[in-house]
Amino acid sequence: MKISILSRWNSACGVSLHSELVGREFIKKGHTVSVFAPQNIRPISQDEDYVIRCSSDEGDHTDTYFHPEPFLENKYEILLIQRLEWIPLEPLKKIYPEIKKKAKIVYVVHERQLPSNPLFYDFAFDAVVCFDERYKRQWISKYKNIYIIPYPANYVERGDKRLSRRELRLSEDTKIIFSFGWAPQLHIFPVLPALKDLHESSPFLFLILADPQYIKTDLQRFKEYQFIDVRHELAPMQNIYKYLHASDVYLIHKEKSEIRKGEAVVPSSILMCLGTSTPVMTSNTEFVWFLNKEVIKYAHEGELKRLIVQIFNHDKIVDKTIGAAHSYAITHSPSIIADEFINLFKQLLKNG
Repeated sequence: MKISILSRWNSACGVSLHSELVGREFIKKGHTVSVFAPQNIRPISQDEDYVIRCSSDEGDHTDTYFHPEPFLENKYEILLIQRLEWIPLEPLKKIYPEIKKKAKIVYVVHERQLPSNPLFYDFAFDAVVCFDERYKRQWISKYKNIYIIPYPANYVERGDKRLSRRELRLSEDTKIIFSFGWAPQLHIFPVLPALKDLHESSPFLFLILADPQYIKTDLQRFKEYQFIDVRHELAPMQNIYKYLHASDVYLIHKEKSEIRKGEAVVPSSILMCLGTSTPVMTSNTEFVWFLNKEVIKYAHEGELKRLIVQIFNHDKIVDKTIGAAHSYAITHSPSIIADEFINLFKQLLKNG
């Protein structure tokens, strides 16, 4: 099967992660893949030879440009589109009838709610893929050809803590809390008072990946805390796994205010990390409504501190959480999710 993907790629972004996980599986399964990607605004690795950068990224307000040739000249029978509004819509609309003549078009919904731009609805899709029923309830008012295919987790990959720490120049004896992300003002700063208090009785290292090139928040604030080690890296997935394997817990704080009423979200960063040998700890918000035993949730600062101590002491909650996380990662592996897409593509092509 010849498949093209219109999406961000090799970028630090949940949309890019989804495309990469399923797209690389398509290749493993013997299908031909080409990727039509916008300008890479947060690159984490080098592009493969099948990636064609052919437009600006409207999601980051780059100078608008669009090259139609890859869409018109490449051979493909399926076009998988992810986050359409990050591509310049007007020039894409002009060639869209030609695309529809040569390929079935599948749209993957990442939007938290229905797009407000009326131009979006000028693009017809042969199928719309939603991650769960919440997204479907939103989109069913606009589209009837909706299919549910969950967001994939990454593969299970148990690591060697000592080896990972040696390679990352980390002490083998220190307890380590790990975090990374684009918005420290939302996902790290709020937990610092609790962690500072905890550090006085249970010493640890708070290891943070944060590249100031892509973060607008002032990172100088981290220098106030002696237990923080900030590494200015924009790490690819494999490197993040190494950091996770070196750590005792992956802490990903979310504020409840980050989700407005009626929005649907999935925690791509958490799903990416469920397959490691490190438990995931997160605030109890709508982001993780469908994850229960797979992550360790806290509701307030006191619970955050108590649970971290349990993790440091390797309480039974650690192995239970990792076991449940691995079970989820296995049943939602990129291979399984890619097969669901392939089955949908075959159905669309069969129906003509």
